[in-house]
Amino acid sequence: MLINNHSIIRLIIFFFLLIFALINGLFWIAQQHFSKEQIADRMQRFALADRLIHHQKGNFDSELKQLLIVPSSLSSEILRTKGESLVSFPFGRMMRYENKIYFIKFPPPDFKFGRPPPMIGDSKFLPPLPFPFTTIVLQDLKEYSSWKIWGIFVAIDTLVLLFFLYLLRKLTPLHRLKDAIINFKEGDTRLKMSSNGKDEISQITREFNLVLEKIAALKEARALFLRNILHELKTPIMKGSLTTDCISESAEQERLKRIFNRMSYLLDEFSKMEQFSSGEWHLNTREYRFVDILDHTCDILLCDKKNITIKGKNSDLMINADFQLFSIALKNLLDNALKYSNSKPTLIILSHGIEVCSIGDPIPDENRVFSKPFNRTYEGSESGLGLGLYITYSILTKHGYTLEYQYASGLNCFRIVLR
Repeated sequence: MLINNHSIIRLIIFFFLLIFALINGLFWIAQQHFSKEQIADRMQRFALADRLIHHQKGNFDSELKQLLIVPSSLSSEILRTKGESLVSFPFGRMMRYENKIYFIKFPPPDFKFGRPPPMIGDSKFLPPLPFPFTTIVLQDLKEYSSWKIWGIFVAIDTLVLLFFLYLLRKLTPLHRLKDAIINFKEGDTRLKMSSNGKDEISQITREFNLVLEKIAALKEARALFLRNILHELKTPIMKGSLTTDCISESAEQERLKRIFNRMSYLLDEFSKMEQFSSGEWHLNTREYRFVDILDHTCDILLCDKKNITIKGKNSDLMINADFQLFSIALKNLLDNALKYSNSKPTLIILSHGIEVCSIGDPIPDENRVFSKPFNRTYEGSESGLGLGLYITYSILTKHGYTLEYQYASGLNCFRIVLR
C-alpha cells in the first residue's frame, strides 16, 4: 500500500512508534530503578548481618533469619570462579550463582592494622592480626520476582499493538475509498466497495456507493437522451436539406438552406458543449509542428490560406497537443475573425504562442470571461450560440495553455500562450 508524506496512516504509524518507544523507555527506566532498589536493600541487609556476626556473641541465627539471610556452606572459591559478580565494594562482593544471591565478606588488607604490604620488608616479621578473620559467605533468602513487572510490560505492549492493528484495519477502507474516488474521477462509475461495519467510514462508504449508483444511472440516462435527441433531430434536418436541394433555386430555397444549416450547426455546438461540460474528451497529446496543425485547421474551415495573413510562416514552433482538439480551438478563433471582420485576419506565429488579430469592435469587459458559454455579444445569435470561444478556452485549459484577449488600435487580438 503506497502512503504519501501527508497520509493519515503514516501519521498514525509515526505516533504509534513514538508511544511504543516511550512506553518501553519508561519501562526500562523503571526496571533499572527497581534493580538498584533490590541491590540497595540487599546491601543494607548484608551490612546488618555482617554487624551481627562480628559484634554479637552466641547464637544469632534467629536474627539473621529475620533479615532473610543465612550463612552458606558454599566456598568463596566456587562462587568467585563459577558465579556472576553483581556488585563489588571494599571487603566484599555480591554474587549470583544458580539463581541465588550470595554475599562474600573478605578479610581487610594488612595495612589497615599497621602492617606494611607483604612486598615491603620481610613478611615473617609482620605482626599478627588483632583477631582471627575468615572469609564469610552469606545467602539471601529473599526473592525478588520480576515476573509481575515483565507481565505488566508485555500486557501493555500487547494492548498497544492490538489497538494499533485494529486502528489500521479500520482505516484500510478509507484508503480504498480514496482510490475509488480517484478512479471515479477518471471515469469509472461502476465501483462497488464492501461496507459491513457500523463506524463512520463504513457509513461514508455506503453513501458513496449510493452516490455512484445514482451518478451511473444519470450518466446512462443522459447518454441515452443525447443519442435519441440527436438522432431524432438530425434525421428531419438531413431530410429537409435533401428536399431543399430538390427545389428549384429561389429565395425560399436559399432561406430553407440557411435554416437547416443553422439547425445542424446548433446541434453540433450543443454536442461539443455537452462533451466539455461532462469531461468526456480525453487528450491524446504528442509534439506537432504548428504549420501542420494550421493546415488541418484550414481544411476544417474549408478556407484557403490566402484568406488569412500569416506572419512567421517559416517558424519551427512545436506544440505538445492533441492534434484534433487543438485544431478545433484554432479553427474557432479563425472562424470568428473571418466572420466578424471586413478585412483579412492576421495570424502571427510567435516563439511562445500564436496570435489571431482582426479589425472590429472591442468585446465589452463583462463578456471577456471566456470560461462561460453563450457570449452573445461577440458571437451573435444569428451565427452561433457563443460557444466558440468557450470551447477554445476549455481546450486550451485542458492542455495547460491560456487564452488572452487584447484590444488596441481597432484590433481584436486573441493570444494562445503556450508557456
